[in-house]
Amino acid sequence: MAKDKNRESILLAVKERVKQSEELQLTQMIVDATGERRYRDLKDLLSQIEQDRGWSEALKHLSKARALPYILPIGAGPSKTLIEDLKYRETVFTILECNGFEPIPVTTEEILSRLENEDSLIDASKSFHTECESLAIKQIESGDTLFFDQAYRENSISMDMVNLLEKIQHEEVASLSLEKHGDKINVLPLWFCEKGRQTLSQLGIKGTKIDSETFDIVISVIHQEIPIAETKMKPITHPSNLLYQTLLTSTINHDIETMCSLASMYSYHPLKSILEESLDNYEKHSSSTNFRKVLTCVNAHIRVRTSESILLLEELAQSKDTRIATTSITALGNFYNESAASALVDLLCETKNHEIENTTIRAIKNVSKRCFETKYVVRNAIESTACTNIGRLKRLYKEIWKEKEKYYL
Repeated sequence: MAKDKNRESILLAVKERVKQSEELQLTQMIVDATGERRYRDLKDLLSQIEQDRGWSEALKHLSKARALPYILPIGAGPSKTLIEDLKYRETVFTILECNGFEPIPVTTEEILSRLENEDSLIDASKSFHTECESLAIKQIESGDTLFFDQAYRENSISMDMVNLLEKIQHEEVASLSLEKHGDKINVLPLWFCEKGRQTLSQLGIKGTKIDSETFDIVISVIHQEIPIAETKMKPITHPSNLLYQTLLTSTINHDIETMCSLASMYSYHPLKSILEESLDNYEKHSSSTNFRKVLTCVNAHIRVRTSESILLLEELAQSKDTRIATTSITALGNFYNESAASALVDLLCETKNHEIENTTIRAIKNVSKRCFETKYVVRNAIESTACTNIGRLKRLYKEIWKEKEKYYL
């Protein structure tokens, strides 16, 4: 009898260990999808968990994802890292179909805890959207419009809020008065209003002081006159959300390390500017030190993983400098979506360079491990008459189909 009881307890312990392992594996899949910005895969995972076990279980796995690391590509930083703060937040808002509301002054953890009692992802999205809009309107009316960027809102923000946002942002710029010291203009107040932040960021401006010529360019983009005075500046309204305060500071200072640690989609423009500057320096003096700076910038784009970075890297992949081209191609191989797959397949179809061809093939294979659509992108290219590497493409198609299903998701 004692032996039977021991045997039973051992079997129970084994079953419990297996269950824990399966739960951990499921959470890790959510971690990886979030870290790699595979929104569609993440939503499918959460929907499947909800269908099998209920919304509360899906939410539990999403919450647990904050405590587990995901693997970074070689050269993109440490070998593993926890999901970056703003990447995680932006993912949560995307899954809940509340894009554009991210700057509201509520932590991501608080948001998830408030959704525990909802019955489904759909219900959670509806209730959260109502709360988001209410909080966002109050924040905007208080004068804090920072990072409420309509370019990222998709269809989640109502037209009433869009109109309010445009009105307040226009008034913010209209009320500005900037100081001039010698031949430099202090644009710090402009960084702290959304219209100004967007303009300065997109123009690649670093710091808080610019010359008159650069200021004229800024004004031409903003389409609003801003008086220059010797008087003291008005008090500046800081972002209500502390994470966005940190993001703004890192944007102003072009602080790559901090931008990577947050990994926000709003980091794209400053990271693009820093990369372009690094490329200019490398073209003028092709030293190993300057090339390492280019690598650091490319790796930052991999870490943040915005869709805009795919277009930038695709352009760089056309570089006559093979070193730059192969670096960009390898980077594209770490964006697991159809756009990256299409860019790489197009490049493979066009190139006559053996090194570029091999690098591109490796990159396509890597994308195919996380992006099922890669197979169909390759197949469509095979059916095209424009591809010059049709034989290699056919072999690649067969190789991809042989990959085990464990790679998908």
